Amino acid sequence: MKFSFLIISIPVLLCFNSCHMGAGEGGSSPSGEEGLLTDGAGEISISREQFESMHMKIGDPVSMMFSNQVSANGYIQASPSGSAKISTLISGRVRQIYGSSGDFVKRGQTLFTLESHEIILLQQSYAEAFQRLKLLKADYERMQTLWEEKIGARKDFLKAESEYRSGQAEVEGLKARLNMIYIDPAVIENGHIVPYLEVKTPISGTVTHQELVLGEHVIPLETCMEVVDVNKLRLRLQLFEKSIADVKVGQEVNFFLPDQPEKEFRATLSHIGKSVSPESRTFECFAELSADDKELFVNNMYVVARIVTCEREARAVPEEALIREPERDFVLILVQEEADEMTFRKVPAQTGVTRQGHTEILDSSLSSILLEGAYNLWAEE
Repeated sequence: MKFSFLIISIPVLLCFNSCHMGAGEGGSSPSGEEGLLTDGAGEISISREQFESMHMKIGDPVSMMFSNQVSANGYIQASPSGSAKISTLISGRVRQIYGSSGDFVKRGQTLFTLESHEIILLQQSYAEAFQRLKLLKADYERMQTLWEEKIGARKDFLKAESEYRSGQAEVEGLKARLNMIYIDPAVIENGHIVPYLEVKTPISGTVTHQELVLGEHVIPLETCMEVVDVNKLRLRLQLFEKSIADVKVGQEVNFFLPDQPEKEFRATLSHIGKSVSPESRTFECFAELSADDKELFVNNMYVVARIVTCEREARAVPEEALIREPERDFVLILVQEEADEMTFRKVPAQTGVTRQGHTEILDSSLSSILLEGAYNLWAEE
């Protein structure tokens, strides 16, 4: 009599769970259904009506992509050039505030202004030094001419030169300090004094931290604001040293937020650290985010990631098709179908990794497997 088979096709899936070798622990076995016939050879027979009423399905293993993965935890952080902590080099009182958390700012844009006596005194010092340098330069040039014409004394020339060079250094130093706090020295050279200091952002990005209030006294080098360029966000991952031989630049990284495990994102491994922490025995890796995803994240978000170290194609069945026992796994295969009776045989199955409900089958000869309903059908004796 010819056998009839119900072949079920299962889509080829790309899974994102870590691979594990071997079979899992066996579950508890339900009691057998009424009307099931078993024999000592490990076979069981059921009627077609029972097969359909229990919603069973038969099929062959299908090809799927399996991958080995390295798990890692980390954060979404801006690269060093994509984050700026805004502070001042001079103390002062907050006069105006132009940026708040969430605002987008462009490079060179004023975030807030400061006013103080120190700012005025610095400009006065520069104005005085600049005017004094003019006199020193004129005296130096005069003494140089006299020396060249053998009229002046060498000592007088050297003294004039020394005073002029010292004046130059003083002016250049004060000019550098003014440039560092974004005050144009040319304005002061023309006789004007800037009444307040403008604090500007060195990068374009979004203001992520701002706690200033009007009238607050700002201390030098104390962080007042933070600006982050979301276009330079990346993954910063921590991996255990045992994984250092498995990871390579260019590998795919799948990651998700802990409170949204069902939504995965992809990145590409771009940098691998060359130093292991003595305390945690971990090393750092960095991965570049997809350009379309960067707007979805903020700086310092915690993520769970898996680095895909290799992929391969293998035959697999749904995990529910396996009968798990302590020492090995089994499947039920259809061996005979006569009239209204279907006979299944319990046979050992060599299994590999399991990912998202599908298990690799290493036996190339297995076919006509009971894919759904094996646990409901088989009762261990």
